[in-house]
Amino acid sequence: MHSKNTAYRPDIDGLRAIAVILVLLFHFDLGVSGGFIGVDVFFVISGFLITEVIRNAVANHRFSFIDFYSRRLLRLHPALLVTVAACLCAGFLIMDPASFSSLAQSAQYSIFSASNFYFWLNQGYFDASAQTQPLLHTWSLAAEWQFYIVWPFIVWAALKISDRFLLGLLAVMTLVSLVGSQVMLSYDSSAAYFMMPFRVFELSLGALVVFFVRNRAGAALESGIAAVGMMLVVGSAFALDASSPFPGVLALIPCLGAAACIYAGRSRVGAILRYGPMVKIGLMSYSVYLVHWPIAVFYKYYVFRNITVFEKTMLLTASIIAGALLYRTVERLFMTKHVKPVGLTAVAASVAVLAVGAMIVVDHKGMYSRVPASYLALVSEPESFHINNYGGHGYDLDTTLGDKNGQRLAIMAGDSFALQYASGMDKALQERGISVTGVFRHGCVLSKEYTRILNNVPRQDCKDAYQTALSALKDNNLPFIFAQSWEGYQNIIADHNGANSQGKGRPYSAVIEDLLVKARNDIGERQFILIGSQPYMFGKMNIASCLLRPRYVTQWCEKYLQYPLEASSTYEINQVLKKFAASHPNTFYLDASSAFCKNDKCETVRDGKILYSDGSHLSIDGSLIASKRILDDMLSN
Repeated sequence: MHSKNTAYRPDIDGLRAIAVILVLLFHFDLGVSGGFIGVDVFFVISGFLITEVIRNAVANHRFSFIDFYSRRLLRLHPALLVTVAACLCAGFLIMDPASFSSLAQSAQYSIFSASNFYFWLNQGYFDASAQTQPLLHTWSLAAEWQFYIVWPFIVWAALKISDRFLLGLLAVMTLVSLVGSQVMLSYDSSAAYFMMPFRVFELSLGALVVFFVRNRAGAALESGIAAVGMMLVVGSAFALDASSPFPGVLALIPCLGAAACIYAGRSRVGAILRYGPMVKIGLMSYSVYLVHWPIAVFYKYYVFRNITVFEKTMLLTASIIAGALLYRTVERLFMTKHVKPVGLTAVAASVAVLAVGAMIVVDHKGMYSRVPASYLALVSEPESFHINNYGGHGYDLDTTLGDKNGQRLAIMAGDSFALQYASGMDKALQERGISVTGVFRHGCVLSKEYTRILNNVPRQDCKDAYQTALSALKDNNLPFIFAQSWEGYQNIIADHNGANSQGKGRPYSAVIEDLLVKARNDIGERQFILIGSQPYMFGKMNIASCLLRPRYVTQWCEKYLQYPLEASSTYEINQVLKKFAASHPNTFYLDASSAFCKNDKCETVRDGKILYSDGSHLSIDGSLIASKRILDDMLSN
């Protein structure tokens, strides 16, 4: 099943096996925090193999652009198209309109190998929202295809001059792309992650190995190189995590490791890579990679809760089994030269059918005709429920809430968990003829010392917003109301130098306590009012999404529409806030949970109204209920 222009290397399939296993362990959250580097290993392998194929074919006067692209298409696209089709079918059966529409949009990009553009424009790879996209992982296939579009012309044209010219060109491209990737991390880390130009150094690094792989070193030296290579790959998978600035210079660690394994994979130590089961997994690694992420996303979406280690292990096993099935029934079938004319026709027809199907889903706004009429009655425009029903919808980030001519009650600041009270506070304050000045920033930790890491880059705008809030406290002694997604910034909060604040095992609760101590000092002796986060089960589990799902199958999410207070994701961190308030002078804790929970039982729907616009943020109805309770507590005390 390998190209006639290169000799088969079982050790490379073994390296593929390591790469895909690392990716699976990372995506299933099984203890490998940097397993995403498996994709970088794949890129190095692709750069080596593709360059070697082209170089050998040119040398033997057998190279054909048409043959190259048709082989690549039949190698990669059939299994991809089956995966996309399966995802659309699963989405039709269980997804709410907004999620189904988003899936269909990403499917349109995926089948035309442009999904890296879609995800770059819509979210970062490590964002919470990205983790609910069944086709997120296809970004790497899109980047690889974009590499294939230009690479044959570069190699072919360079070889027209000389082998040495190609070698020099590869070295220059590697350096330029690496520098570009590192620089881009400071400007747009999402682009650095998703876009092909900033990944070229990984592919060209693999291409450079082509010029050295035939020059064998001594047996002991090659074994040493192979051992170091494997340690670099596996070690970086454990050393890196989602907060690491990546790719950039850090990506060199696994990439150099992969290059070393390719060079020395035929050594005695390289026998690890040539081990039979490893080679078998490597052979079907592409299919396993294709199916594993949709399996993870759809399962978590369906069960509507955090999953156990046992479930994660079972999902990983299911991914390997499903990948093996896809490899045997689809991928391998289209790798034979006899199916080329029929195969290309089948691929073209399948792309057309899927493109039209996805377009219909998008045009029909996720096909909310699938949703039971009784639930549709609760929601207008289900495809955009969160956007239109979020409690802060329509309010400026810097604003005055309530009666603008009335007496000012306080200064209020925070992230989207503060802005969610805007509609409710505005109405409740107007009824009392008073006002509150608000300073809000979505997704921001407000502090001098701490800030949010977004796509591996600290957000200066968050620190600027905190300074704006402090400026509003000058020349007055008004209370300072502070509301945040206290639970939501674990492992994505940095100090003023941009270093992960939870490094060296520091508990997240200690970070929050230190943040509050510094805020308490920053605002002087005025009243400090901490708003505890409203209860929710899991931030990614959208309540409206549950109600708006079709009922072709039983939806497990319905049993989580009510839950015990102690099961809330915010319960423990709220206890930290409560304890802090009790131990510091002139500091008060107000609990938003009391507005939604009775007898320690919390509800998400009340009197036919949905209290949350998504999995964690309050809706306009929920905002009013909570704001009245918070305001009553403030004024009565």
